[in-house]
Amino acid sequence: MVLFADFQWWTYIALFGAGLLSGAVSPTFGIGGGLLNVPILLIGFSFLLGDNPGSTATATSLAIIIFTALSGSISYVRERRIDYRIAFTFMIFAIPGAASGGIFSNWLKRQEYDIDYFQIIFACTMITIALYKITMILIQRRKKKKGIFVEDDECMDIECDEEQMNRPWWKQTVLYRDFEDKREVKFKYKAKLIPGIFIASIGGFIGATLGLGGGVIYVPILTMALGLPAAIATATSTFTILFATPLAVVIRSFDSVIRWDIVICMAVGAIITANIVPRFLHKVKSEIILTGFWLLAMSAAIRVLIKVLTDISI
Repeated sequence: MVLFADFQWWTYIALFGAGLLSGAVSPTFGIGGGLLNVPILLIGFSFLLGDNPGSTATATSLAIIIFTALSGSISYVRERRIDYRIAFTFMIFAIPGAASGGIFSNWLKRQEYDIDYFQIIFACTMITIALYKITMILIQRRKKKKGIFVEDDECMDIECDEEQMNRPWWKQTVLYRDFEDKREVKFKYKAKLIPGIFIASIGGFIGATLGLGGGVIYVPILTMALGLPAAIATATSTFTILFATPLAVVIRSFDSVIRWDIVICMAVGAIITANIVPRFLHKVKSEIILTGFWLLAMSAAIRVLIKVLTDISI
């Protein structure tokens, strides 16, 4: 574990700037920030990562995510955007997934492969998921323009669902939510917990393995499988990441190098923007948030993949 190093002055400024960017992106898309942290570290600061840059970058990214998620969660608590019932249900599955991802990462690092598989797995996973999600968004947008979508008149009150209404709260698999946030924006939706909550363990696993925090999986599950509005999904995902990530960091610290000097420099910047951005997200349409999220994911992943393949060819 490296605590502090003697950086040149421009390195401190560059890491702080990277933290500002990560902190702005994290609450916007409900991710921990690893989607940017890992590519930034691998591409811009590889000279600080030692002999195993992929492992060090992903482990260091996870540590940064703790601070980013904490700052973003505080902002979302103030904005009253978090669906706590779904968040805590998600955690039951996400935390074991994050722990198993940390264990798998340590095992993979001990294999000492000639190729940095952390970078390859990260890039291929992000490109595949992003392409699929962007395609689905475009298909839905085209259907909407053609008038295929009709007005949804489905009842959003639990009184319409006698089966769920008669169950105790801990046995309910469909939640009917009706509340408004600090800015008096109203949200009324129906969330179907199964099978989405079980997939949360996969999000935790991928997040811990690739240094992402899990939001890259949580947000699509919350919006597409459970039916949450994007504004609520991003806030709930950020809150879930806050509790799922620390255990993964502890486990990964046993076998991976965490550059705490990098963590501190980037965390200072991330905390600033993660506290500001959530105040303005209510003005952005859900479709724009999701489209931007996946385009950003794919572009970052392609850049990492190009880098690692170029290094291999050399």
